Amino acid sequence: MIQNNSTEPPIAAMERLINYINSHVPVLSDKFPFLGEEITATHIIIPIVYLILLNLLANLVRSVLINRILTNRIEDRKTILSIGNTTKYTILIIGVTILLASIGFDSQSKFNVALFGEEGNKVRVFDLLRLSFMFFLLIWFTRKLKPVFVNQVLSKYSDDIGVSQSIGTIVQYVFIIVGAFFIIQTSGISLGSLNVLAGALGVGIGFGLQNIANNFISGLIILFERPIKVGDRIEVGSVQGDVTKVSARATTVNTNDNISIIVPNSEFISQRVINWSHNDRSIRFHVPVGVSYNEDPAEIKKILLDVAEKNPEVLKRPAPEVLFVEYGDSSLNFDLMIWTSTYINRPIVLRSQLYYEIFERFKEHGVEIPFPQRDLHLRSGWPPEVKGK
Repeated sequence: MIQNNSTEPPIAAMERLINYINSHVPVLSDKFPFLGEEITATHIIIPIVYLILLNLLANLVRSVLINRILTNRIEDRKTILSIGNTTKYTILIIGVTILLASIGFDSQSKFNVALFGEEGNKVRVFDLLRLSFMFFLLIWFTRKLKPVFVNQVLSKYSDDIGVSQSIGTIVQYVFIIVGAFFIIQTSGISLGSLNVLAGALGVGIGFGLQNIANNFISGLIILFERPIKVGDRIEVGSVQGDVTKVSARATTVNTNDNISIIVPNSEFISQRVINWSHNDRSIRFHVPVGVSYNEDPAEIKKILLDVAEKNPEVLKRPAPEVLFVEYGDSSLNFDLMIWTSTYINRPIVLRSQLYYEIFERFKEHGVEIPFPQRDLHLRSGWPPEVKGK
């Protein structure tokens, strides 16, 4: 029987298991060369079986977590799937990490050659792989946990999705920075051995990556200062749409045609930005109307106000207004001013609805809609030179 020792290193436990199987199943004990070492078929079969069982266990835990626990407690299906998938991949990552440690991919492996650094503080292949793996896990976990934190925690304290997304992104960055320092401190790598690498990265950031650094810093300014946030209706340059995502490098803007435009964060800092919903989502629109000089301005005002008040998308408070703007060349010009909070991203649609109704009401009341007129004066007679011919 295999004796279980809880203090036994994973690599020693794996070797004991391999030796036990080889001794009881002779057909698997034949050795053959692999990467400069002599191994048996058991060395390959055990990891494969382990990965299959690990995947089955992860899927089982995910299924139980989603169907038995989360479905009865959380209504958002996306959040349920996010938590389930995060749990599954966490089990897989931990299991694969244990497997790698068990088969000898550690600092003592002969494949772990030194890359650079002084004697005693050398940086080896496995050190960089371990650091890369830990940073990948850190970023992956923070990205998976952010929507859960925003949708399940922050949504209970704020109805503004833009505020929740900004706080969630800031918390994600804080966790990444703190986690990065913790990983570096516990990695066993002397920071002094990374001076050359840090110097090279500094030069790269100064020259080749200056735009990325500029956009990243601009993204931090956007998150803390919050000139724009998720859900805002904005206009920057020729781009107009709703902000759907603010990330480290760029902001995603969705237009009325359902086209996603990726705008670098630096443009929101260096250019003039129109934010239609910075304070709230109540916006006033102007609807210009012109009528003939034969019409009564008081009657026109009454008709326009009646049309605006009957439209369900026009706010009652503040109330609509009608201004007599000017005596035009061919018409009396009025300005119907209305407030709305639902058509902030579709002002043309709301104006179209109002124009349709105004046209019908003008037709009912016999209101004349003018068109440009020009007076043409013709002089009689022919020029003298024409008469002489």
